[in-house]
Amino acid sequence: MPRQPSPISPDASPELRELASAMRDLKDSAGLTFSALTERVHYSTAALSGAVSGKKLPTWEVTWAFISGCDPEADEQVWKQRWLAAEEGEIRRNEAEATDEEATTRRPAGAVPRPRRSSVAELVREEVERRQQTTAWSPSEAMTVSTALALCTTAYDFRELLRDLMETQALTSAEIRANARNKGIILSRGDVFSVLHGSEIPETQPLHGFLLGCNVGLVRINEWHRTATRIKIAQARHAELSGTEGQRRKVNVAWKEFWGRLSFEAALSMISTILFLTVQLVSIIKHGI
Repeated sequence: MPRQPSPISPDASPELRELASAMRDLKDSAGLTFSALTERVHYSTAALSGAVSGKKLPTWEVTWAFISGCDPEADEQVWKQRWLAAEEGEIRRNEAEATDEEATTRRPAGAVPRPRRSSVAELVREEVERRQQTTAWSPSEAMTVSTALALCTTAYDFRELLRDLMETQALTSAEIRANARNKGIILSRGDVFSVLHGSEIPETQPLHGFLLGCNVGLVRINEWHRTATRIKIAQARHAELSGTEGQRRKVNVAWKEFWGRLSFEAALSMISTILFLTVQLVSIIKHGI
């Protein structure tokens, strides 16, 4: 009796669960085991079982191999639409999870909540509001953005400004992608997600497309790119210095261990040998021998 597959992951988006369930039904209707399907499509059993687990979206290549292996007459376009719907569902789920993680401060049970770190965008807005209340100072939007970018020192700060830009422009991901496409750059939903929620400074092409999609002018776009480059260089230098410092510490530790293990007799013998060799060297130099 063939082993029954594990239940579909409850963490998957509804669209991915629907795709995985339909693929399982297709395999069952064909009366195939994973081993038999593996022989047909030349993907491993682990890859095929993972494709219907719901733990993550399989690639389209694996998905179509699974489907066509079960039903050679399957309609590729119909299944491709199902797969694209699952992809959209997973992107929405990941976006929601990323938002929840950023909005929640993780702390041990019973611990005093840590104050949330103010973003650069928030600090700039607070400063602008403070000055407007105390003086007649009225900065332009360009000056405010320039100030915020100048204060950026980390990828976190930079992403906060990008999210603030999107919020200020009142744009959705679809609108940003449409604007970028009208200006000659194709952005996927994944590109927009990586720009807003990635752990590092965004890559140049997606960042450029995102800024165009937010209707940022070319002069200001260059300012965003310069800030991104500055942060990348600072991070690279920090990593390089950290590596150099680590090597220096290892040498110091090894040197201390060497002298700590060296006995008095051994040290005296080593010093005597060095003195003897020095005398011999001086004699050779003096007499040309």
